[in-house]
Amino acid sequence: MAIPRREIDWQEFGELCKRLAVDVAHRGLPDAVVGIARGGTIVGTTLSFMLNLEFFPIRLAKQGGSTRVIVAPTKELADRSVLLVDDMSRTGDTFKIATYELQRVGAAAITTLALCKREPGFVPDLSALAVSAVDKVAFPWGREELVDGRFTLRKL
Repeated sequence: MAIPRREIDWQEFGELCKRLAVDVAHRGLPDAVVGIARGGTIVGTTLSFMLNLEFFPIRLAKQGGSTRVIVAPTKELADRSVLLVDDMSRTGDTFKIATYELQRVGAAAITTLALCKREPGFVPDLSALAVSAVDKVAFPWGREELVDGRFTLRKL
């Protein structure tokens, strides 16, 4: 039995981000956007441009069942409200660790946002699309890769 695959193209990505930007604005604009590398930086950067907000990255790495911080959030986020962004919300572990790191540097308030959320799974404050726990999601930035000088479809 084939695993369901949810394809998101660039046009849909743009529409989902526009909808999220409106949702963020209705809640009250934060002071900054923090994107969790890698996919969260694409979504976060897009939203930061749409909302005219400063963007900061955070990078985490999962290894052997644990997650470590590779690029920590900057202390410039102290006393600021932050929109914490990732492309996918699954268990919430990444959001929880990134939230802890933002609190450690003194962020005043943190709102979580995922382009897609798995159901069941961690529920971020904002999301644009819900997918089942078994669905594979193909984001437009991960669809192709350069191999031997030619672009080929990436295997999910």
